[in-house]
Amino acid sequence: MKQTANRQDILEAIRRHDLAGSVICLHSSLKSFGLLEGGPETLIRAFVDSGCTLVVPTFTYECEVAPSAGRVIPQNGHSKDDRYDEAIPFRPESAMISADMGRIPARLLELEGHLRSSHPLNSFAAIGPLAEEILAAQDLLDVYGPYERVDTLAKAFVVLAGVGLRSTTPVHFAEERAGRRMFRRWAKAPDGSIVEVEVGSCSDGFNRLDPLVEPIGVKTQVGPSPWRIYPFHTFVETLANAIRQDQTLTHCANPDCARCNDATRGGPILERPGQS
Repeated sequence: MKQTANRQDILEAIRRHDLAGSVICLHSSLKSFGLLEGGPETLIRAFVDSGCTLVVPTFTYECEVAPSAGRVIPQNGHSKDDRYDEAIPFRPESAMISADMGRIPARLLELEGHLRSSHPLNSFAAIGPLAEEILAAQDLLDVYGPYERVDTLAKAFVVLAGVGLRSTTPVHFAEERAGRRMFRRWAKAPDGSIVEVEVGSCSDGFNRLDPLVEPIGVKTQVGPSPWRIYPFHTFVETLANAIRQDQTLTHCANPDCARCNDATRGGPILERPGQS
């Protein structure tokens, strides 16, 4: 098998699968490409130069603080084992990003022309013609608003480049579409104040959903990197319908996982006005 990939390999995949001019919700592993000539920027530029809008998660877990003492939310996915390091304020204009998000989103944050949303835990970054429109749909208490906007577009795809569903953020949007409420957490805003935000659930069990989406996806190879490509709307609706029928589908292997247990019950019980 070829152990390198280059710009032409990526452009050929974009052409072969009619991705040009579309919105691409990308989740990726740079290591899957072996040696990618030009590094992460090669992948990003290939999509942008093909008229795509590229959307990636750029989460910053280091901005999270302990739950507010005056805000107790039942069924909110908290565990007695939760630990919190000294949080730092979110700086959306910077390239700060949690290390496990990967080198490709990290590189996008360094490129001229990218935009980033202002959610201090679960921001998204995008580059391309629809970047501003998509990111403007996110709010502190509407974490997956960008996916809601993407879902209205005629040509949008989930692209997994060397990763599985466990790393695929739109699965969380499918949970929300199925009727689950997203969890609440607290984080340091840019001015140092503490804000309440919406976040997703545990994703450790998401690979169990593979058989459900296999029929709607396309597999391809870009150098050594295995890609799976799904139409965004069909991907979300397929998983949302399945979750509605069986809430346990997304549960991870840990029966004591507080986030999975509370998510399968519907998520947090929000009783304050305007938050139900």
